[in-house]
Amino acid sequence: MIYAILTIISGLFQAAGKLFDWLYAKKLVDAGKTEQQVADLKAQIDAAHIALKARLAVERERELNPNGVHDDDGFKRPD
Repeated sequence: MIYAILTIISGLFQAAGKLFDWLYAKKLVDAGKTEQQVADLKAQIDAAHIALKARLAVERERELNPNGVHDDDGFKRPD
């Protein structure tokens, strides 16, 4: 009788241990996904900063030298 009770309790502890292992692994996977999302967002922000710097540089150049940029540079779309 005691052996059966100990076997049941042991089985419950093993099941609880496996459940906690699964939850820990799931938490690590979720953390990895979150870390990847943060890295992707950082890359998008860096790309936006580069684009903004380029745009500001072109606007600054246009203001300083308005005749420097030609309207017909050969790359216009045909109407």
